Amino acid sequence: MTTLFMSKIRAAVVVASLAVAYGSTALIAQDQSMRIQVNIPFAFEVGSTHFAPGTYSLSDPQEFFISVRGPSGAALAMSWRETNVSPATEGKVVFHRYGDRYFLRELWVEGQTDHLRCPESKAERQVRKLQQETNLAAVATPGNVEIALLQKPR
Repeated sequence: MTTLFMSKIRAAVVVASLAVAYGSTALIAQDQSMRIQVNIPFAFEVGSTHFAPGTYSLSDPQEFFISVRGPSGAALAMSWRETNVSPATEGKVVFHRYGDRYFLRELWVEGQTDHLRCPESKAERQVRKLQQETNLAAVATPGNVEIALLQKPR
């Protein structure tokens, strides 16, 4: 009986320790959150969602996600944080371009020592494969398109 009771206490201590560690990570992540507004002059895609040209708010409301909100809708994209050697000298949003299709790939905020990167979406992978199969090597290699930030919300 005592051994079972001690095992439960140990388990509770481990769970509490993990909860405290996770909470600390969440607080740090909140301090590093990115919120920007940008005017994107072309149609683009985030995951499986298509967006018209316009002004969009981009943020990372939760770890591993970028939120995109604007006049033609909203979406969440998976992302991960990459650390830079030095702070970004300018804010920018980076898209991969295949022909006339643009896919959101990176989000940089001026002064931050890390940036967000989105994985290749299923739609982007399909476009790249299709263009490779049709031997359009120049188009099958993505061209990076950088858009300067319109403003950094307060």
